[in-house]
Amino acid sequence: MTPSAPVQNFRLPRFGENGFTQWVLQGGKGIYDSAEQIRIENMALRVYSGDERMALEMTMDSPEATLFTAENRAVSDGPITIVGANFKVSGVGWTWNGLTKQIEVKFDVVVEFTQGMAGMLTGAVVPEETVVERTEIHSRSLLLHTTAEAYRFTFTDSVHAASGEMDLKSEVLVAVADAPKGKEGDGSTVAGGTIDSIRHLIATDHVVIHQGGHVLKAGHAEFRLREQAAEFTGNPEILAASGAYLSGATIRSQEGLVFVTGNADDGRAQLIVSQAQGLGILGAQVESAETIVLADSITMRELETGNQFLFDGSVEVMSGLMIMYSNQLTLFADQPVKGVATTATTRLVAGDAEVLKVGEVRRVLAEGAVRIEQANKVATSDKAIFYPQEERAELFGSPRVTDGEVIITGDRMELKPGIAVVYSDTDKRVKVVLPEIADLGYEDSQALTLEPNQSQQPPQKTQTQQAPGSETVVESKTLRMIEETDKTLFRFTESVSVSGTNVHALCERLDVTAVAVQVAETKESQLEVQTIEAFDNVVFKQTGRVATGDLATIRPIEGKVVLEGNAVVTDEMGKVSGHRMILLQGQRRAIVEGDRSTGKRATMTLPEMKPRSK
Repeated sequence: MTPSAPVQNFRLPRFGENGFTQWVLQGGKGIYDSAEQIRIENMALRVYSGDERMALEMTMDSPEATLFTAENRAVSDGPITIVGANFKVSGVGWTWNGLTKQIEVKFDVVVEFTQGMAGMLTGAVVPEETVVERTEIHSRSLLLHTTAEAYRFTFTDSVHAASGEMDLKSEVLVAVADAPKGKEGDGSTVAGGTIDSIRHLIATDHVVIHQGGHVLKAGHAEFRLREQAAEFTGNPEILAASGAYLSGATIRSQEGLVFVTGNADDGRAQLIVSQAQGLGILGAQVESAETIVLADSITMRELETGNQFLFDGSVEVMSGLMIMYSNQLTLFADQPVKGVATTATTRLVAGDAEVLKVGEVRRVLAEGAVRIEQANKVATSDKAIFYPQEERAELFGSPRVTDGEVIITGDRMELKPGIAVVYSDTDKRVKVVLPEIADLGYEDSQALTLEPNQSQQPPQKTQTQQAPGSETVVESKTLRMIEETDKTLFRFTESVSVSGTNVHALCERLDVTAVAVQVAETKESQLEVQTIEAFDNVVFKQTGRVATGDLATIRPIEGKVVLEGNAVVTDEMGKVSGHRMILLQGQRRAIVEGDRSTGKRATMTLPEMKPRSK
């Protein structure tokens, strides 16, 4: 029989073929349209597992609904509230299918989970005092599918999830949670389930996550909450709180670490920072430029004092006018201080992403086959450490600098804007190979002209063919290379020696001034030695000749050598001394001058004449 009048405050159970309860329907008022259809007001539906577990899966409450008993299905255009083991769902317009165990909520979906997800989404470790045991998700619609193993929530259209400082947006979000384990008490409360029952999240289509100052974008994201791990694909990118921009083919995070990897199809792993232009060593040459780092993989670690980035595999750095290559690179960045501006704080823009204020890059460590290129200069070493805030860098492990034909080697180098200092170990020396200079010799002591100290300039040399020779090699304990607008100064100190075309020189200090000249064939510039100045205990040795003095000046372009201060030249033809001695390579002669201020005259001592044999 079908009741002809509404039933007030009724309770209707349904049992499966196995005898276990599938659901219990309660209502404030029930209108029986037929044996298969019941209209209900103030519906309260209790859904059970329908097996030996006797688990209460959820409760469903709605002001009005239509129950199709034969189909084990209910529908409504009104609002609904669904309560499960660790969640609460609200929305408008819904359907429930007891056979497929699916619930669809069509509009204005809001789901509250009694479980926090902040930190687990980007792998950051969240302090206990800041743990949030609540997550709220909004979307246009929801499909909830329950099985004995898990609950699957599928949110679609304008999904927005918030948990503490974590904020996620996407078009689709799937959450997989544990099913209730069993019945508690009399079944009047939801049984089983814990606040950490959500174990898997999948977000797709325009995924954007804000957390801890980071902004992450991806086409696809998967989160394994119990492992505190996440993986992002589909052109993933991160704008980090430190101001770094990370991108690659895949980004993974787990327990405070972020891993970025590249591939042949989607490109290499990439980091962009905006406050390390030239890594500090270019100084004012770069006013504003990003530093771009490419590698096979990048690992980002959040530390108490800042962020650490580790780059592995064919690392390439482009920073201002500088390019650097290495096998591995580690970058340390300070945490930005809120409300406090630093000298290197700038703004970072990546596409249409929001601009962030950032901290400073404190230190950069490059290791393994380090190669630094800037204009015509190339520096190589086993290891390099950059301190951008201090505008300096140090090179270790067989450092070598080449600038055109100039080659500089040592045991340690320090680079600053416009200055390079090269050091040697206790038992070693700095070595510099300079362009070849001409043979500056003259015939012999009999070609010398003795004159008083005169103010007029010596005669200009005539043009002669440069004598063939070899490269010019300078060695010392320390070298300072100073770059100026129109020239480069090489200053050698301590135990200096020079070897070149028909000359070997010793002194305590040597200054070499070189200028850049353009090579017509290659249209590139290279250094040409303009002057060489030797100071303190100067000794020049040539084939069959020794010259000494307090100061020596060599002008290779003019073909002239000037010795001053007790200048002495000794060869097999005799000994010549004076206050100043000018050796003229082009004229194959020399001028020796005395010192009028002291009355000391230029002198020549000839070899002892042997008596003629009878």
